[in-house]
Parts: sequence; structure tokens; C-alpha cells
Amino acid sequence: MESKKSLVDFSSVEKNLRKFHLKPSGIHAIEIDKIVGSLGRYNDFHKNLIPKRSTRNTRYETIKKGMLGGMEMPPIKVYQVLDNYFVIDGHHRVNIAKNEFNAKYIDAEVIEVHFEMDLNLNKTYTYSTEQTREFLLKLEEDAFEKKTFLVNKILKYPVKVTELSSYAKLYEEIENFYEEFEKETFIKRAFIYASYKWYETRFLPAVNLMETENLLNYFPRRTHADLYVWIQQHKYYLSQKHGRDVGFDYTVHDFLKKYNRRKVFALIYNFIDDVIDIVKKKD
Repeated sequence: MESKKSLVDFSSVEKNLRKFHLKPSGIHAIEIDKIVGSLGRYNDFHKNLIPKRSTRNTRYETIKKGMLGGMEMPPIKVYQVLDNYFVIDGHHRVNIAKNEFNAKYIDAEVIEVHFEMDLNLNKTYTYSTEQTREFLLKLEEDAFEKKTFLVNKILKYPVKVTELSSYAKLYEEIENFYEEFEKETFIKRAFIYASYKWYETRFLPAVNLMETENLLNYFPRRTHADLYVWIQQHKYYLSQKHGRDVGFDYTVHDFLKKYNRRKVFALIYNFIDDVIDIVKKKD
């Protein structure tokens, strides 16, 4: 449930950034629903900003009484990362504004965080919560869009993944595609051309085949791009095994035969049957 989720821990996000710099942008009314994290107090509140402890301390009650009495409060202070916010100071004010006043906006002193995210296959991540992992994935997606110009909100089939480092694998493939194109044609093109050519000639045909085979039905909560990454890896190993490029169509059918959910369930059921047989023999 939503109320069981924690806020994103900014320090955990920060550890995974190559570098970032801060830019004060003044005081603005920000959307409370876009506050996703905290500096230092991510574990004290649920994602909906309700305190995890049932008891409210004296400071909370004092602030609540003042706000209910019409006392003017200073703006909270936040970091802005992409279109989301992390509370630096003012956790109680946000909580009271949201849960006592049902407010949609709150005044905040905003400091923009401009970051650099590596799309590197050798990159390792550290994070404290699943919410932090999801936010790091969002940063990876933003870096991928900026480098490739493939903006998901305008694509017919978004290039969205659910695993960290998958964007690095896709970016490396596009870079290789770009290098091969220039080598074969002797034509210097902008990287944006190569990105969209890759999308048109490799990703879209693969997605169309996935749709024909209903592959996503076998892998709930996964995306076309997830399957594309997995199938390309499977294609590499099959091609190495056979000593030739086995092709995407063959790989899809081999991948489905080996890894679809039906086979996984069959393996589980067979395992259970084997355990039952062993128990019966012991009895």
C-alpha cells in the first residue's frame, strides 16, 4: 500500500551521482505531491508525508496550532531534482499542509540540483530503499533521453526499463550502431539521426514481433525495452554458440521457449511433485 512506502533518501541518491551542482532559484509555490524525498529524515515519514510514529511531538503540535490559527510560516526549503522535490527543512509544515489542510501547493525556497548520471555498464549502485532505486532509474532514464534524444513521452513505444543499468546497455548498442553506420556509409551524421534510425530499424521491429508473440503476457510488470535488452543478450550467447548471427526472430522463439512463465511454473510444479515423492518414500 502507498502509506507503507518511505520517502526517497537523497543522500543515497547522491552517492550514485558522478557530480552535481546547486543553483538557487528563489521562492515558489510547489506541488506537494511532487515531494518524493528528504534529506536526513526519509525514514521518519511515509511517502504520503504522514509520520510513521503515531505520537506527535511538541514541535509538531506547536506548528499545527500556529498554522490553524493563521500564523504566517516561513517557506520550506527543498532541493529540486528533475520535476521532484526533497525536503531540506519544513517536514512538519508539509505534513500539516497536506494532511490537515488538504493543500495542493506550499511555498518553498527551491535549490535546483543539476546532476551528471553515468550510463556505464560497469557502474554499481548503492541504495537504501526500493523508492530510492526507482528514483535512480528515473535519473538514468533522463540521462538516456538527453544523450539519445529519444524522449519517451513522444514515442509510440517508450524505451522504458525496470532494471538499473539497462539504459547503459541500450546506450552502448546505439553508440555501436552509430559507429557501424558511419563506417559502412562514410557519411557523418548527427547522433540524433543514429538514435532514431536505431529506434526505427531495430527497436520497433523487435517490439512488433513481441506484440505478435504476446511476449509481455509471459512477463508481467516488465516492458518492451526490458525484453529487448534480455533478448539481445540471449541473441549474443546463441550467436557465439552457433558461430553466426542467429537473428532476432529465432532468438525470440528460443528465448520464449526457455524462459516463459509457463515453463517456470512447470519447473516449480515438477519440483513440488519431486518433493512429495521423496516425502512419500520416506513415509
